[in-house]
Amino acid sequence: MKKSLLSLILLPLLLTGCADMPDTQVTRHQIDDLRDHDKDGVINQRDMCADTPGGTQVDITGCAPWEVKPKYDIQTVYFNFDDDHIRLDQNETYTKLYDLLRQKPQAKVILVGDTSPEGTNEYNKALAQRRTGVIKDALIENGIAPERISEQEFTQVTELTKHLKKRERRTIAVITSNQMEPVKKWTIYSSEQSAQHASTAQ
Repeated sequence: MKKSLLSLILLPLLLTGCADMPDTQVTRHQIDDLRDHDKDGVINQRDMCADTPGGTQVDITGCAPWEVKPKYDIQTVYFNFDDDHIRLDQNETYTKLYDLLRQKPQAKVILVGDTSPEGTNEYNKALAQRRTGVIKDALIENGIAPERISEQEFTQVTELTKHLKKRERRTIAVITSNQMEPVKKWTIYSSEQSAQHASTAQ
């Protein structure tokens, strides 16, 4: 009987003592960085690729797949009426064209010759060819390899000429180069944006 009473008295004391003892096996300080600085949906703690561009498709480590995409630069050189000489006020544009090709050794250029609508198609076709020819010759003289340069004119039906909306005294230079870009996430606007990548030449 005395043992039973003693047990009843000691039991609450033992339980109180156990409740006050910290459980060191489960206590853990928060060391994970739960922020998402580049807003790609992957927390900083797991993000192996910081500063991912916005709208980019990423994997569970926050890294994006990359792909080779064509990049287009367009320069337009204007001419005087019925003339195929590069005007002095167009030297800056020609220099930009040359510099782009020099800085990007793998880039190629298509020269699209155009004319104003006056005159016959036969005459204007020859004039357009002379205009692309004078720019091609100048580029070659300055060290651009001939195989990097091709020519078209407004009477041809090509992926470039179909974007011509009006006739002008000019040669349009379309420089194409490849660059690596992260794959973008698909959105409801993706198809519309793809359609806008068509040539801006008018």
